[in-house]
Formats: sequence, C-alpha cells, structure tokens
Amino acid sequence: MTTPISVDLRTRIAEAIEAGEESQPLIAERFSVSVTTVERISRKLRQGESLVPKSPPGRTPKLKERHLQWIRGEMEKDPYLGSYHLSARFNRRFPKNRVHRSTILRALHQLGLSFKKNSLRSPAGPS
Repeated sequence: MTTPISVDLRTRIAEAIEAGEESQPLIAERFSVSVTTVERISRKLRQGESLVPKSPPGRTPKLKERHLQWIRGEMEKDPYLGSYHLSARFNRRFPKNRVHRSTILRALHQLGLSFKKNSLRSPAGPS
C-alpha cells in the first residue's frame, strides 16, 4: 500500500478542480497523480467530505515496540528457545497483553528471527 497524498497536495488539486480551467486529465498530469485520484478528490468536494486521508484499515498491532524488543532479548539469551516456550514466557511477563503462539511467530518473522520447532533438542555439535 502506498502512502497517502499530503493534505497540501489534495488542497491544491481541489483548488484546481474548483477553478474549472482544466480538465481532470490535465490536472492529474500537472500534479503528477492519476486521473482516478483527481476524480476521487472531485467526488469528495461534491459530497462535502473532508480531504484529510482516512486512517489505514486493519487492527492496531497487539505487540508494541517494547514487546518486540523483549522478544528479541529473549531470543538472544536463548537462541534455541521454542515458540511455545517463548509465548508462555511472554504471557507470564505481560499478563495484561496475552497473545497466542501465532502472534509470537509473526513477531519473530517481523524481527527476522527463526523459531525452533523442538526446543528440547540441543544444537548439533561436531561429530
């Protein structure tokens, strides 16, 4: 998903639409946006809607930056920690922010860390 167009640019496009001196394709070309963007802004003007971009869809992330740092720290302390054990530790450490194992797995992926399927197995040493 791309970043929203700034309110300043939206306002300048709206002013150009209201001036009515150019067609929508020419306005789009002048401001380096798509014709669809100009059409959306024009529709918002007609319907009296705000030009401020809406907030992105979806839920607010359950894990904050401090949670991610804690997870990274735990994995640095014990790189062979399994995801089941890590999620249990997390839920004991943050009882008001209990999460499922899948949330921990997504956090590990987001941090670029791998998880171990079996934390009981020790790392393979030299034969």
